[in-house]
Amino acid sequence: MKIQRTTLILVLIAFALGGFVYLYEIRGKQQQAEIQKKQKQVFDFDSEQIQIITIKKPLETLTLKIDEEAEEKTWNIITPIEKKADLPTVEFLLGELKNLKSDRSITASVSQLSEYGLEKPEITVEIQLKDGQNSRLFLGQPDFKGDFIYSQLEPEGEPPEEVSVLLLSVNFKNVLTKPVSEWEKSEKIEESSDEGQESSDQKDESETKKSSSTPNASPSPNNSYLLTE
Repeated sequence: MKIQRTTLILVLIAFALGGFVYLYEIRGKQQQAEIQKKQKQVFDFDSEQIQIITIKKPLETLTLKIDEEAEEKTWNIITPIEKKADLPTVEFLLGELKNLKSDRSITASVSQLSEYGLEKPEITVEIQLKDGQNSRLFLGQPDFKGDFIYSQLEPEGEPPEEVSVLLLSVNFKNVLTKPVSEWEKSEKIEESSDEGQESSDQKDESETKKSSSTPNASPSPNNSYLLTE
């Protein structure tokens, strides 16, 4: 009886140790991984919430706005021109914003922002959500290898004494520096279709004129004379 009681105690201790290992080792590591993953994510909103995107560069500003009244998903260019935007190009940008992650971050004082090109940012990305919230991301100069861009999210509230400088992939900057012409909706297919229809109409019209202008063949007077004789 005493042996059975000792065995039961050992079994309970084993279960307790197993629960401890799961909670603090396995589950704990999972939670830490989730926290780290969330910390690397630059924006905490979904791309479907975005209403307006403004990309400010030294020589021009590009503003894109979703047309919420359109039957199909449509984005328009508001500035520097008013034109329909190329949907695949805009959706690629939305995907980049949704999945934008920081490789690592550096804690720096406000006085050090000039060292990263963030005192006067080269590019500013402003995002307005459908609920009215705004976010601004500043992009500075590349790191010494040229693989990453120093960036900073605009802090909320009072300006802090220290800020977090994020390192983003240089590929994200390449998306933002596209010329306005690459953001415009292409109308080449529609134009070529119209030109083909116009060419076909002109051909039909030409053939009609040609057939109407050709005289009907009639017997020659001389041939008629020979037959009667």
